[in-house]
Amino acid sequence: MWARFRNWKHAVVPVLIALAYALMTLSGEGSALWYAGIVLTVGLGSAYVIEEVVWNVRGKGRPCAKCGHRILVKSFRVRNTCPNCGEQL
Repeated sequence: MWARFRNWKHAVVPVLIALAYALMTLSGEGSALWYAGIVLTVGLGSAYVIEEVVWNVRGKGRPCAKCGHRILVKSFRVRNTCPNCGEQL
């Protein structure tokens, strides 16, 4: 289930970022569309922080986006690839 969520997230988030950018740059500062872009940006940032907190609190690791294998991420360590399939994280 989490692997599908992560694939879906990787497809939708760039579109939402582009939409927020367009709303903020094509509308005048202080307009309703500009504020909608700000709210969308804050919502995306909050969702990212909440996701990170949830993964850390659960302590079971994150799933690989390609194979779904759970990857334990230790504090202050950088892991670039999945140990199961070798996919870039």
